[in-house]
Amino acid sequence: MNRLCALRLSSLVLLVALLGASCGSSADDNTVVASFGDSEMTQGQLNDLLPDGDNTVPERVAQIVTTWLTGRAVERELLERGYPVSSEDLDNAKTLIGEQDADNNDTEYANLLEAFALSYTVNRWSENEITGLDELDPPNYLCSNHLLVETEEEAQAALDRYNAGEAFADLAIELSTGPSGPSGGDLGCTSEGSFVAEFEAVAHAGSAGDVVGPVQTDFGWHLIEIESVGPATVENHPNADPMDLAKALSDQRSGVVNTAILDLEAQAVANYHGEAYVDPSIGRFEEGTLDIIYSD
Repeated sequence: MNRLCALRLSSLVLLVALLGASCGSSADDNTVVASFGDSEMTQGQLNDLLPDGDNTVPERVAQIVTTWLTGRAVERELLERGYPVSSEDLDNAKTLIGEQDADNNDTEYANLLEAFALSYTVNRWSENEITGLDELDPPNYLCSNHLLVETEEEAQAALDRYNAGEAFADLAIELSTGPSGPSGGDLGCTSEGSFVAEFEAVAHAGSAGDVVGPVQTDFGWHLIEIESVGPATVENHPNADPMDLAKALSDQRSGVVNTAILDLEAQAVANYHGEAYVDPSIGRFEEGTLDIIYSD
């Protein structure tokens, strides 16, 4: 598994890289401020995880503790699903981050190692359990230009000039108030979901070669010149960069994986939030979650 694969995770794993587990701390305060099952976070560990001064900021303290507890819940969920953090995951993590250097103390290195081992475990789960990725239909894709003006009357007048034979790009350069005007209204090629809903509803209902509109959005009134539209394939978009088409499909697959990981995290919290403890000095849990309500 390569470095990119190990980093293709929800924000949870990236945040866990900042957190302690049950390893040693350079601070002396062994008061337990949070726990999950047999794992404990002491005041000393918490202090080690916070830059100087941040240990007095309730919001920052609550964020760190919530994220640490969420990581522990995900570990438990993966274990129950048959995916414990394995020695191979730990070995891969060590290879990924390399040997400890002078900038990391023992605690920081152990925390980083544990975080990336968990990321490998999550990836093993996702690769084995998330099915159907190879059968996904390509996402809808649009290559277009547009002309943006303030009023419907201005948009209709521009459309009349286009229908009378003027080039769309020339009209956009002359009339458009949008930032793409100087380039002839060029919006490039994008996957569905890149523009506001009103714009996309009209554009994706059109056909290659159409100029559609006027359509109103919060930005003003648009005319849209459709160069190509439809699923992200070379057949539908012969003038699009094939690498961009491949990236659109890759992004779609990554989105499915990331959604599944977020669902895993949510299920872990729902199943195991009752095993978590936080010291009242930090705050209390919002009911049914690991989110900490803190006092300013």
